[in-house]
Amino acid sequence: MIRKRIKKIGELIFLITIRQIWKLLCNLYHMIEEPFLTFKKLIVKDRDKSQIFLVVIVFLMPLLAYSVARIIWDYYRFGMIINGVGIFFLIVSGVEFFLLAYLGYWIIRVIKNK
Repeated sequence: MIRKRIKKIGELIFLITIRQIWKLLCNLYHMIEEPFLTFKKLIVKDRDKSQIFLVVIVFLMPLLAYSVARIIWDYYRFGMIINGVGIFFLIVSGVEFFLLAYLGYWIIRVIKNK
C-alpha cells in the first residue's frame, strides 16, 4: 500500500515537473516573439508565481553559475577568494545587465499599462 502511494506521488511529481518545464520553455520562446503579451499573461492574467520565479532564475543563471564556480575554483586553487575577477566576469556581468534590462523594460511596460 505504501509502495503504491510512493509510486503515485512519484508519477505526480514527474508530471508536474514536465508541465513546469514545458510552460517555462513556452514562456521563454514567447518572450522573444511577443514579450509584452507574455509578461502581461504571467503578471496580470495568470499570476503564476512559479513561472515568474523560473523565468527570473533562468535570466540570473549565468551570473550565479559563474559566481559559484569562481568561489569553488578560488578556494581550490588559492585557498581564498582573490580580488581580481578577470575579463570573463566583466563579459558575464555585461550579458546579465542587458538581460535584466530587457526583463525590466517589459515588466515596467506591463505594470504601467495594467
